[in-house]
Amino acid sequence: MIIKCPECGHQISDKAPTCPSCGVEVAGKITRCSHCGEIFFKEDSVCPHCHHAAEENIKEVEQRQPVATVIEEPRREAVSEKREEPSRRKVVVPPVARIPDDRDPNEEQEKRKKKKKANKTTLIISIVVALLICGVCFYMYKQAQDQRELEEYKIAMKSEEPLILQQYIDTFRESAPKEHLDSIQARMEAIKANDDDWENALKSNTKDAMKDYLNNHPNSPHRATALNKIDSIDWAQTSSLKTEEAFKAYMTEHPDGNHYAEAEDAIRKLKVNEVMDSERSTVASVLHNFFVSINSRDAATLVSSVADGMTLLDKQNASDADVLEMMNKQYKDGITGITWRLPGSYDIRKREIGNERYEYTTNFTARKDVESGDGPQTKRYRVTAKINPDGKISYLKMSEISDEPKKATEETQTTDKPKSSSTEKPAEKKPAEKKPSTE
Repeated sequence: MIIKCPECGHQISDKAPTCPSCGVEVAGKITRCSHCGEIFFKEDSVCPHCHHAAEENIKEVEQRQPVATVIEEPRREAVSEKREEPSRRKVVVPPVARIPDDRDPNEEQEKRKKKKKANKTTLIISIVVALLICGVCFYMYKQAQDQRELEEYKIAMKSEEPLILQQYIDTFRESAPKEHLDSIQARMEAIKANDDDWENALKSNTKDAMKDYLNNHPNSPHRATALNKIDSIDWAQTSSLKTEEAFKAYMTEHPDGNHYAEAEDAIRKLKVNEVMDSERSTVASVLHNFFVSINSRDAATLVSSVADGMTLLDKQNASDADVLEMMNKQYKDGITGITWRLPGSYDIRKREIGNERYEYTTNFTARKDVESGDGPQTKRYRVTAKINPDGKISYLKMSEISDEPKKATEETQTTDKPKSSSTEKPAEKKPAEKKPSTE
């Protein structure tokens, strides 16, 4: 049955457990006034509409108090001739007066209003608390989503993979800030442009193309590959030149190059096989000083030009005294001067005998002009000399050449004649086949 809620007047079913509008309990808690038909709570003693006492309350009072009852007793009458059945008379007990309800209807109505108000307040507070909880949960969820989006954005901006960037856009297309989406899109375009430039550089495969690519994309993920390409191109060119200058230029430009060790080894091999101009000058200077000191009989210069324990002519481990004896034997009685004349250039071979320490070997022809009382004499010698890494003569052997015609015009005088009373004293060489002249 559809009734009005006694609390808020909302149309509800009398079977509803609570009023959906105000939340007051309904089923089993209401009754209908027998006088006016108004629906009100059973706990009320009178109908709030007509103030008629509730029927159930009256019944409850009657059950608590004795009511008037009718007791039939036998009625005694005078004995008559004919005995009759005694009749019963009714004794009426007056009903107990009803106990009046001393509760004020206005007070009851005020209590219901307060109760209704308290129920509404509780409901409102519950709704507010629920909304607050929902708001806090939503805020925390939103914060977590924003934090996740920010972290994914940072990862994507550092990545060079277009798939990672596209995944970010697909995931946060609706929730990410516009500036983040724009930045990711711009980065994707930059990566595509980078890839296109790299493909062009690879097709060109030149040093200039690789350098241009690195200048335009200094932070490219292909940087290491481009540098290796440049290194390979420079090394190919250096290897084709095979000069010390080319290898040194490669090492200067590529201090961390893949072929740096190979360049060092190539230079070392070149130094072993190729005699530099500076080395030629050193060898020529050492030989010049040695023979000039014989011309001038300069013992100090002569000794300083040779190494300790040298091989001199046919004597091994020659001492300084042996060297001076060799010089003095060239000045025999009657010889007034000696002049050794050396060639202008030398055929020099080079050999490594230590870590970048080299020994130089040369073979040359020298002329010895001797002045004496019998007149000038000229002899020619084939000379083999070795110069150690310290710039000292470590080996010297001379053999006289007797059959070869004298060609003074092909030789140059490498030393000045010493000032003497008559002529210069050329240094005398001991030939391999013949001992140097001691005359």
